Amino acid sequence: MTTAATIEPTNTRTRQPHTAPPDRRSGGLSLTAIWTLYLLTLRQHLRGKRWMVMGALFLLPAGLAILLRLTTPNVPGIAMEFMFACMFIQALLPLVALLYASGMIQDEQEEQTLTYLLIRPIPKWALYLSKLLATLTTTVLLTVLFTVMTYAAIYVGSETQPANVVQRCCKAASINALAVVSYCCLFGLISLLTKRTLVMGIVYAAVFEGLLANLPLSIRLVTVIYYIRIIAYRTLPFLVPLPGGGVEPFAAEVWQLDIANDPMLLEHPTLGTCVKVLLIASVICTILAAILCSRREFHVKTPEKS
Repeated sequence: MTTAATIEPTNTRTRQPHTAPPDRRSGGLSLTAIWTLYLLTLRQHLRGKRWMVMGALFLLPAGLAILLRLTTPNVPGIAMEFMFACMFIQALLPLVALLYASGMIQDEQEEQTLTYLLIRPIPKWALYLSKLLATLTTTVLLTVLFTVMTYAAIYVGSETQPANVVQRCCKAASINALAVVSYCCLFGLISLLTKRTLVMGIVYAAVFEGLLANLPLSIRLVTVIYYIRIIAYRTLPFLVPLPGGGVEPFAAEVWQLDIANDPMLLEHPTLGTCVKVLLIASVICTILAAILCSRREFHVKTPEKS
């Protein structure tokens, strides 16, 4: 009896072993995903009511400057510049930075969208840095734009304006931009340390930036506004002419810089030191926040489990 042998056809192709695609979430870094997240965060910052509220707040200095010019035309432009472009805007910067930086991660958790970001090929530290960069872009652009608008409201059409008003405007915009960057990096770190970021940020702004920074004590060395004021004083001298001749450096008195006992400000940090302190502090806050974000386990809300 003949047994039929089963002959399998020879496959000339070499069968490759099946390998699972690499898990890009564990250590991969996609620049495309980071750029997409950056643009997405920009759109989030520029939509809704948040930017409209910020725009309305930032328009207050320009509106008040126009109103003051119409009602009291004898007020020196340099005094309005100090009052609105410097003092008023700098008082708004902590609030602007707090509202934008505090929600970088917490808003994603509340809106239940953080899960979709965590499964993307982006490490947690890169996720935080992408959202922080978008936040810095938004706040800096808003700060520069409305600083320029405030200067325009003060000096456009005015007969008494300094010859270097454009240069002063650029310097003021740069100083305010440096301030808002420092605040955003600080509040971004605070947002990863506590869920009550808004409360902690308001307390910090009121106690440290509002109260202690105005006292001639060493504690003001840990505030952002102190270094910003030193930079402004050294680069934008606010001198108001007196009726009997001479000028009055009223900014030093308002900011409690002890100009009478230290006319050269030798006891205060130099311009370069102030800039370095703010930049280094911002970098340190950013690095610490990125490390915290990379090591943190985020508990997100789901439809089944809140």
